[in-house]
Parts: sequence; C-alpha cells; structure tokens
Amino acid sequence: MRFSKYVKDKINYILGFVVYCTVVVAYLKAMRVEKNVVWIMIFISNIFFWIGFVVNFWKKRAYFKSINKIMDGLEEKYLISEILEKPRREENLAHFQILKRASKSMLENVNQVKTVQKEYKEYIESWVHEVKNPITSGKLLCENHKSEVMQKLEEELEQINNYVEQALFYARLDQVSNDFMIRKVDLGEVVKSVLARNKRVMIQNRMKVDVENGEVFAYTDEKWLEFILNQIMMNSVQYKSEKSPVIQIGIKENKENVELCLKDNGIGIKASEIDRIFEKGFTGTNGRRQKKSTGIGLYLCKRLCEELGMEMEAESKENEYTKITILIPRNKKLGE
Repeated sequence: MRFSKYVKDKINYILGFVVYCTVVVAYLKAMRVEKNVVWIMIFISNIFFWIGFVVNFWKKRAYFKSINKIMDGLEEKYLISEILEKPRREENLAHFQILKRASKSMLENVNQVKTVQKEYKEYIESWVHEVKNPITSGKLLCENHKSEVMQKLEEELEQINNYVEQALFYARLDQVSNDFMIRKVDLGEVVKSVLARNKRVMIQNRMKVDVENGEVFAYTDEKWLEFILNQIMMNSVQYKSEKSPVIQIGIKENKENVELCLKDNGIGIKASEIDRIFEKGFTGTNGRRQKKSTGIGLYLCKRLCEELGMEMEAESKENEYTKITILIPRNKKLGE
C-alpha cells in the first residue's frame, strides 16, 4: 500500500478539508477576527488533520501487511476469512461479512469438486483393475494358440496394458506419498522383472538387451520404479533403430546415489526438443510422425521420480542414441 495511492483514494476528504478551511477563513474574516488568530486556527486544524490522516494510513498499511503475511502462510488461501478477526468498525464489518459469504461459497464448491474428483479416481482405479482381466485372458489365448497373427495381437494387447497402467498411475499421481513404500531394493532384480515382462515384445522387435553390473542396492519403491523403467523401455522399443536395435542398461554406484542408465541406439531426439520431453502432453517430432505418442509416459516418470526423491535426466543425439539416467538415493531412506 503506497502513500501516493492512499492520498489519491482519499482526495475527496482532502478537498472537503480544503473547503472547510476556506469557509472558516471567510467566516472569521467576516467576524473581523485578527488575521494572526485566523492563520493560527487554520495551522492547528491542518496539524490535527494531517496527523490523523498519516496515522490512519499507517494503521491500514500495517493491517494489510499482517493479512498478506497470514495469506503467505496459508496453503488454501480462500480460507483467509476463517483466520481474520472480526472487525469492530461497521464499514469494515460489512466487507468482512461479504468476504465470509464468498469464502463459504468457495469452500462448498471446492469440497464438491474434490468429491467429484475422488469418485472419478475411484472409478478409474476400479475400471483399470476390471479391464486388466480381459487383457490377461487375451494374452493367455495368444500364448496357447501361437501364430504370426496371435503374436501381433499379443504385442498390441501389451501396448493396451501399458496405456491402462498409465491411466492408473496418472490417477494416483497426487496421492503417491500415500501409496509408496521405500525400502532397500535390489536394482538388478527390478531390471530383470521389467525385462521378463517385456520379453516377448523385445523378441518380436528383434531388440537386444545388454545389462551391466546388475546386483546393486538402493532405497526406493519397487513397484513405482518398475513402472518408470517399463515406460522408458517401451519408448526405446517404439522409437527403435531399424538396424540392430539394442538397449544398454547400466547400474553405477556413487557415494550418495546410484545411477541407473538406459541407453538405446534408436532414432534419438532433436536437440531443440530434448529439454521438453518431460513436459505433460509433449510428443515432439517423432511422436507426431508415428502418431502413437501420448506425451504422458515420460511426464509421469519425471513426476514419480520427484515424488520418490529421485532425479531423472535425458541425453540424446538425433539418429544415434537416447540415454535416460535415474539417480536413486542409496544410503538413506526418503525423508530421513
């Protein structure tokens, strides 16, 4: 709150005081009061007026500063009216009551939206679990009736399964902290589990996998890490090289963390796009060209890494390689 703005807002009061002084001077002169007395009275009136004016400004400024300080400490800022003290002045009380009514209406709307979102997420989770059953049944049928058509169908079913998992993890994204369990995990076993899951897809795409230094331990959530690795591997398959495609998986131990690297020799990413691949909905040139990318997979991976106290970095050269590095805490649990 600036003094110049305050003066501008109170210009009517100042003009009123000027008119008052003019009338008083004219009246006193008409009453033949001595000039010195008149000016002394006007001077005293100005002192009282401007002292009151400035004091009122500082009180209001301090009041609004205290409100802003309270606001900065509130996570749900629309609850400010629940924190403020009830004012004594009638004018301020009227504004306060209007603010209370508006906040009450906002709170009701927020609660309604939260309820709708909760019900929607519960439905999505229920739907995902239900839809996984026919996907699993379809994959079993493909295994029991081997043919070229069935192999292709199994590949498509696995792709559907990946999209279904994306929907489930996306729905749970803002509740990750309630769902994960940080413990000491053998990263080599996690990698093996993801590779076993995608074995058929790798074979069908003639993709070679090279794993280095498999038995390393770190603190993370096994389920969420498997999802992250699976999304990265599926990207490697989707954007593979047509000539001798390969994924190199390396685990390197450092003092503070473990580097889990996945590098492929695929079509790579443009230098102008590498900084945007973790943005929500960003598909890039390759994604638009193949018309298969949703722009959600890597976004989810990045968000989940942040929630789990991990870091994710990307490096790529177009038509040569793409390397994704996950930095996982090694010697301490999340939050310690």
